[in-house]
Amino acid sequence: MTLATALRIDTAIHSTSRLRRLLYVGLTAIMIVLAWLAALAWWQYLLILTVSLAIVGYLFLTRLTLRHLSQPPLDQRMDKQWQLLIQTSRGDELWQAQLLSTHYYQWAINLEFNIVEPYQRPLSITIFCDQVSPEEWRTLSVLANINKD
Repeated sequence: MTLATALRIDTAIHSTSRLRRLLYVGLTAIMIVLAWLAALAWWQYLLILTVSLAIVGYLFLTRLTLRHLSQPPLDQRMDKQWQLLIQTSRGDELWQAQLLSTHYYQWAINLEFNIVEPYQRPLSITIFCDQVSPEEWRTLSVLANINKD
């Protein structure tokens, strides 16, 4: 591996995350406890369950999954020409994007992009530390701390 390739981020992202799952289970448990403590009528519980299932179904069907992330060549600006391999409902697609901002948290990094190709739109991706190797997490952490908004 040359120094030039070592300085670029070019990493595969695992689609599953135990931390994300734990976060969702925790939030669901909190909502169930709050609903139980509210002492609602049975039809109100049914309404909450129906709306919750509709939201989860919508999020599951429309969720975009980042499978691979590539930084632009070193002779380009750091925020331009990012390549994102995105898993959509139509299969894997290669998108080109501009990096707008990064947010570093202890267990996750949020990357905000402006998609250029195949169509313009904003996209926010959260990568949890268990979705990449420790070395890739370190490089993403450096990027997030350098590129604060």
